Amino acid sequence: MHEVEDAGGTKMKCNSEDCSSFQIHNSRHRLHFMPFSDIEFLSTYDSGFGDIDVVENFYVPLLEQSIRYDRVAGYFSSRVFASAARGVAGLVRNGGKMRLVTSHAFTPSDTVIFQNHFESDEFSNKLIADFISSFNELGGLKESIAKSHVAAMCWMLREGFLEIKVVVPNSADLTMVTPEDFDKFHPKFGICVDSSGNQVAFSGSVNETEGAWRRNIENFDVYQSWLDGESKWIDPKIKQFEKLWTNNLFGQWRTIDLPSAVKNKIISDFAPDDFPKEIENQAPEFPWGLRSYQNEALEKWISAGRRGMLEMATGTGKTRTARACISSSAELGKLLTIIVVPYQHIGDQWSKELSEFSPVNVGGDWRTKLEKIKHEVILGRRSSLTLIVVKNTASKDDFVKVIGEMATAFDNTLFVGDEVHWLGAPEFKPSLVEVANFRLGLSATPRRYFDEEGTDFLIEYFNGTVYELSIKKALGILDENGNPILCPYEYFPQFVELSDDELAKYRELTAKIGKLKAIKEKVDTIQLEYLYNQRSSIVKSAGSKLPGVKKLLEELPKPLNQCLIYCSDFEQLRLVAEILHEMKIDSQQITGAEGTAPSDEFGGISEREYIIQKFAQGHIGVLLAIKCLDEGVDIPSAKMGIILASSGNTKEFIQRRGRLMRPFPGKEIAKIYDFCVLPKNVDDPVNGLALVTVELARILEFAEDAANYDEVHEIIASRGVITNV
Repeated sequence: MHEVEDAGGTKMKCNSEDCSSFQIHNSRHRLHFMPFSDIEFLSTYDSGFGDIDVVENFYVPLLEQSIRYDRVAGYFSSRVFASAARGVAGLVRNGGKMRLVTSHAFTPSDTVIFQNHFESDEFSNKLIADFISSFNELGGLKESIAKSHVAAMCWMLREGFLEIKVVVPNSADLTMVTPEDFDKFHPKFGICVDSSGNQVAFSGSVNETEGAWRRNIENFDVYQSWLDGESKWIDPKIKQFEKLWTNNLFGQWRTIDLPSAVKNKIISDFAPDDFPKEIENQAPEFPWGLRSYQNEALEKWISAGRRGMLEMATGTGKTRTARACISSSAELGKLLTIIVVPYQHIGDQWSKELSEFSPVNVGGDWRTKLEKIKHEVILGRRSSLTLIVVKNTASKDDFVKVIGEMATAFDNTLFVGDEVHWLGAPEFKPSLVEVANFRLGLSATPRRYFDEEGTDFLIEYFNGTVYELSIKKALGILDENGNPILCPYEYFPQFVELSDDELAKYRELTAKIGKLKAIKEKVDTIQLEYLYNQRSSIVKSAGSKLPGVKKLLEELPKPLNQCLIYCSDFEQLRLVAEILHEMKIDSQQITGAEGTAPSDEFGGISEREYIIQKFAQGHIGVLLAIKCLDEGVDIPSAKMGIILASSGNTKEFIQRRGRLMRPFPGKEIAKIYDFCVLPKNVDDPVNGLALVTVELARILEFAEDAANYDEVHEIIASRGVITNV
């Protein structure tokens, strides 16, 4: 056994030759700590009401990022490890330590036994019996799983990751005959510390037991040291804990170490040689193969009457969650499901995902196909029906009419809108059928760009967002195998300028936009959107981007591979392709014109799938894209993105970032190079304050969750931008 330090500088033991995942050797493993300040905590929690899972939303993420956990609890049970196993595993993996001050469930007869004999066999035997009893009562879980949780606690106790001290009474009035009248040790609070020294304290009614965290109606408040004024609530808790831990007590109580007989007995009987690895990888047994956050999204949607939007970051499994929503709804009776997708290739992906439902992908001669299906429904030949249809077809009057006619033959109708932001546009609103009593909207960005009316329409139809999972939160989530569900990224803004002519045109359009918005009557949103698009195209196609991208390509390590370049139009794509050809870098365009139907020419797959497959295999170094990679196309191998065509449209750049954050074997971090246009003089509002505002908003959005956050802000500050906007 040898001592090593983790990424936070905490000393820990390593007694395994290969440094297992819980005995981490810093020379072989690089820990990624998320500071507490990046976790969204509530100021108060209620355990047991069912509106929020305090274990999944508070206890587990807190412990996963902790290097120290000091806990005072009136009662303690080994069963709590069954509730928070992944959090406890994270604490151990971080080289952290848990110190627990607790009590035995004392009775007057207990006091007689150990009043002046705290190391007596009677006292030790009593505690041992209670521990074994709590172990035997783990009947709610499978026996093998229950044993692994208890084994984890015992392993921690042996290896020094867990220390337990017991508060006992010095004496008692033996005339008291009922346990209810007997003095009890009842404080309940905890303090966690992360690798950056941030502190989170919680205090309330919750004990360190499975019942308290999972079933009881409990309440506790949370204090965060990085928030103004909250340290005044944390510091007294720290002092109180140290008094208890060091036996600096007055009156009838004292703190003793866990008796050696108890410690030795439970270690010898229950502690394994190594930390149970199955605990970290164990996922809660949710139906339909969901992860915990996906199950939470499902439950939120069901609780909202099976109506609502799931606002989940790209790559977090919206389709899998939707499949569970469909499966759950199918249990309620005969179900008609209509899934509306933006493009046909996304519909093809849905068909594969929902194969168990035998979905009908409505395409081609859809009127004939739909009429045939309607007759099958009328004749009672279909007890359930799942239709997948693109938005253009779904919004046709005759399609909507047939859906209304078929819906009467089913108990329930479920409408699923994928990339639901599209459906707020006037031409696609008819697809949102009123006959659907169940409604599910999916999108990382459901709000429509410069279209409040369309956004409000979606909110009203779906009854708003019922579950949200941000990129920030998703970056801290591990999958069922202990791997991140998203790949972290580094962001590098590349600053270029508009030419004098481009800037003059930009200023002219900005003035027109200002005049149109100043009109007191209702603004013509179509004309306003047209002007915004015209102005945006100037920035996207700025001439300075071409020499800028050539310089960047020259500086990047070679060979260049797994790289996506987003272009604004075919002309820009052609010019970038010429630069790549001159540099002898293999590239292929993927613009939406490539075939999506299987073809013998491409070995039975579509042209698009063939290109993506060759790219993933490394036979193509660069893919040149125009919009078609924004949504629904999975290229998880891509690890570099060069963005020439960004705008102020949040949906656009969030989708592009998402393409690069898919996990892939051997892919540790993605890199994003974003060409940002700023005027020569950012101090002069006439020369482009609107431009600075739009570009800076995107830069800050990208920087917020980047692994090199501090570096990006230094780059921005060096341009003198932040203080001038």
